[in-house]
This record gives sequence, C-alpha cells and structure tokens, in this order.
Amino acid sequence: MLKNLLKPEMKAWFDKSAGSELYAHHLYQHVANNLQRIGLFGAQEYFVSESNSELEHYRKLADFVNDMGSVISVPAVEKITDSISSLSSALDVAYEAEYELLFQYQKFYEDAFFKSKDYATAIFVEEYVKIQTQSVGEVADLISRLKLGGDIYAMDKFMKKLAA
Repeated sequence: MLKNLLKPEMKAWFDKSAGSELYAHHLYQHVANNLQRIGLFGAQEYFVSESNSELEHYRKLADFVNDMGSVISVPAVEKITDSISSLSSALDVAYEAEYELLFQYQKFYEDAFFKSKDYATAIFVEEYVKIQTQSVGEVADLISRLKLGGDIYAMDKFMKKLAA
C-alpha cells in the first residue's frame, strides 16, 4: 500500500499555496486583459507570461504533493475585482500579490522546517521563497523604472522584452 508522506498540516499548506498560485495566475491574466484594453501590448505580454509562470508554480506544487503520496486540491478561485487603469496600477497590484506570496512561503518554510521538522518539504518550499524574493524585486524594479523614466511606451517595449 502506498504511503502518504505529508503530514496533515503540510498538506493544508500545500492546498493553501495551490489556491494562491491559481489566484495569481488568474490575477495576472486579468491584468493582461486590462493592459491590452488600454493599448499596452508589451506589458500585456509580460503579464501573460507571469500568468503562465504562476500556473507552472501550481503544477510543481501538485507534482511534489503527488510524489509525497497525496493529491493537491484544485480550489475555486475568487473573482478578480482589482481595477487596472494604468501600468502603474497594474504594477502596484502585482507587487502586492508577489509580496503576499513571499510572506506566505516564508511562513510555510518556517512551519515545515521548525514546527513539523519536515525537511523534504522545507527544502522544496525554500525554492519558492527564492522565486518569490526575485519576483518581488523584479516588480519593485519595474515600479522604480516607471517612476524614473516616465515614457510609458519605452516601458511597454521594455516589458515586452522581459516576456520573451
């Protein structure tokens, strides 16, 4: 008989993280759609790429949970209501989302390593902490670049290159 190697509290964390990654996937698609509406097609491509990355993060969570003898949940995703009327508002929404994910994964890591002593999970989640740290930094850099540069079309072109 196959064994479930995940402790219940770790499974709960994985399910929460799965929901967060799927929410981010939908959020970034929402942002991309709104940027398309206002004619920022390079930024649209950037957020479509980010949306796809979030879906890939979900898949990797699902694969790990499967390897540990369990099945990750596929939660319903709440409706996205963020108002996106400019590149600045899009980047602000992205920054908040990435920051929240970073904080969540840091807490997940702490619980896995220190409370549950589930070192396999902690090592796996450590990669997500690293990914989120880079994502927070990237969006912060984009916000700074937008504030310094002022040329929205140059910024749009720059973001298109990042998506490639």
